[in-house]
Amino acid sequence: SSSGQMLGREAGAEIDQSSCIWRMNNAPTRGFERDVGRRTDLRVVSHTSVPLLIQKPQHFFGQGNETIYVVWGPLRNMRQDGKGIVYNMLRQAVENYPHARIYVTTEDRMNYCDTVFKKETGKDR
Repeated sequence: SSSGQMLGREAGAEIDQSSCIWRMNNAPTRGFERDVGRRTDLRVVSHTSVPLLIQKPQHFFGQGNETIYVVWGPLRNMRQDGKGIVYNMLRQAVENYPHARIYVTTEDRMNYCDTVFKKETGKDR
């Protein structure tokens, strides 16, 4: 949780022993290692949080960072024809940090996730 629920729990060492550590968006670890651990294996990122990652590219994509990034968002932002503003930001990040492991969801996968979300919550995303 990046909502502050982990503060003071001192669960970092236990979290770091997990086989796979997921984090969301730009949830911080630096400065909070005692509470949330140091490792991040997979980071799921909303299209709205990509600019926050891009503000600190060395931190998120720099040498030695082995995190896998999975970015999702609507087609209008993720389109790959030069008009997807978020996709373009990610493309630039990959050019600047070629070792970064950044993946984007497909339109079909986004539609599937939207369907599951609506089925489980009764609400449109």
